[in-house]
Amino acid sequence: MEGNLLNSPIVNLLNLKSRIGRGWWRSDWGWLVLLASCAVLPYANSLVNGFVYDDGSQILENQYIRSFRYLRQIFTTPVFSYIGIPSRYYRPMMTFGYLLCYKVFGFSPTGFHAVNVALHAAIVCLLFFVSRRIFGDRMLAFAAAAAFALHPIHTEAVDWIAAVTDLELTFFYLLTFWFFLMHNGSDRRRFVLTCVAMLVSFGLALLSKEQAVTLPLVATVYEHFYREDRAETGWARKFSRYGPLWIMAAAYIPLRMFSLGGFVVVSNYGNLTPYQVLLSACALPAQYLWKLVWPVSLSGYYVFHKSASPLEPPVIAGVLCAVLLLAGFVWLWKRIRLVSFGLVWMLATLAPVLNPKWLGLNVFTERYLYLPSVGFCWIVGWGLRTLWAASTGRPALRRALVTGLSVLALLCAFRIVTRNRDWHDDVTFYTRTLDTSPAANLIRVNLGTIYRNRGLMNDADREFREALLQEPNCAECLNNIAWNLMAQSRYTEARELLTKAIRLSPRAVWARLNLGIVYLQLGMTEGAGQEFRAAAAVAPKDIRVWSTLGSFYQQQGELAQAEAAYQRVLSVNPYHGETRVALGRLFEAEHRPAEAIREYQTALENEPGLFDATVALRKLKADQK
Repeated sequence: MEGNLLNSPIVNLLNLKSRIGRGWWRSDWGWLVLLASCAVLPYANSLVNGFVYDDGSQILENQYIRSFRYLRQIFTTPVFSYIGIPSRYYRPMMTFGYLLCYKVFGFSPTGFHAVNVALHAAIVCLLFFVSRRIFGDRMLAFAAAAAFALHPIHTEAVDWIAAVTDLELTFFYLLTFWFFLMHNGSDRRRFVLTCVAMLVSFGLALLSKEQAVTLPLVATVYEHFYREDRAETGWARKFSRYGPLWIMAAAYIPLRMFSLGGFVVVSNYGNLTPYQVLLSACALPAQYLWKLVWPVSLSGYYVFHKSASPLEPPVIAGVLCAVLLLAGFVWLWKRIRLVSFGLVWMLATLAPVLNPKWLGLNVFTERYLYLPSVGFCWIVGWGLRTLWAASTGRPALRRALVTGLSVLALLCAFRIVTRNRDWHDDVTFYTRTLDTSPAANLIRVNLGTIYRNRGLMNDADREFREALLQEPNCAECLNNIAWNLMAQSRYTEARELLTKAIRLSPRAVWARLNLGIVYLQLGMTEGAGQEFRAAAAVAPKDIRVWSTLGSFYQQQGELAQAEAAYQRVLSVNPYHGETRVALGRLFEAEHRPAEAIREYQTALENEPGLFDATVALRKLKADQK
């Protein structure tokens, strides 16, 4: 009876399940499933979010993402070239990724958000493999990857569609480093293949974001001070591993210069002296380290305050942070050298975003920590692995450790879930950002613009005037208040504000366009033309300028000049439906019906259902019968 029981199907099934379970966790698949779950599940509610902040411009208004015919422009021009605005950003992989997403999902924000979440999960799994390769410890690799998956500081990079650049950068950066780690051995064929794969991946990282240029330095440091066979490997062999990375980085510089029209781009903080830049760079690391350690009060926009004295608290905190990091590095170097590489990684990848002159208006931002936090998570993973080993044979300590880590993981997941809601829509994002950063004038002006577009003029005026109160010389604030006055036909008051805005900022394109419209309403045609042409001189590739100028010329009966202005718009954005409709009407006025029909049909091909084009086309065809 006993023998029959031991051989029963139920017992055999249980034994099979036990063997499968043990095999599951001995393989990588069990770890990867759990890591992917940690990366995906907390971000599930981000899939209901819409297009927020820059998403509308970079996706909904970007003709480059609608057709593969624009691949040349995508890879050889700045990010905002589709509207003719100069930019310091060269991010072709972002725009190319949007193109692929558009072809699959159309303009559904859910698809774009799903891609961000999927990329985050892929990065977490890739980090597991890279970590295990470096440290040779699967539990440490799992702890590091899990910490990365659940760190709330990553919410901005995952939740904001336009922050996909940091996800792409990190994925290809890690993938390149993985191939670099594999780039050894005596097998020549494998050596060549891994070298090619490494360079392809590095090229994609460079086309994702500028921080990728730090990779050759990180690889060189690892090769000479951390790789396991460094003592037995000669200089020639070492250089053959990381040398190709330096060569490709050097080739990237002229490509970037060609695409941006030059190497140096005008800074938002051009008035900073070198001394202030240095002090500000000293202050930023402490802020970043604090956000890594205590990611509780998160914001979509942090106002930058330049540092002018070494005695300012942020600078002192930055210096103390540097001392702490140096002491930590020395301690790790002496006791467990490999883990100190985490600090090398963190500081090397963070260094490019410490110079305020290289960055946008928001100098400090959470997404800049996405790639550097890899090094931080390696140190965290080592710490957790050490604690776990110390609890061996001490059940009470191990239970307390498991309980504490479980609670911490749940708290992190909860913070991610709640933060995801901040990115639900523009109004939610702007209002919650202002709750944490009330001095963020850019965000306040954007909120006022959203209110105005929804017809909430009083709310819009309140936000614009509050922004002006905080920054009396804000040309954009003056322009927006004037815009509201124009909607109320208060043109004389609007004229005064716009004149002041232009005096404060001669390159304020929108202020010049609005002033031209005001002059038209006041019957001052010559003044209107001067302002429109001045705007064109300031922004010669801005389609908004040429569209307005074309309309002005058409109203004045200068049809040849109007046609030339409209063609300037279409040379930048051939999908601009309003311009094609305007050009079609111009052709009608010149009795060129065939060309007018062509413009209306093209407009409808690009924007099916476009009302003005549909009506104009039907009327024109009816008149021809």
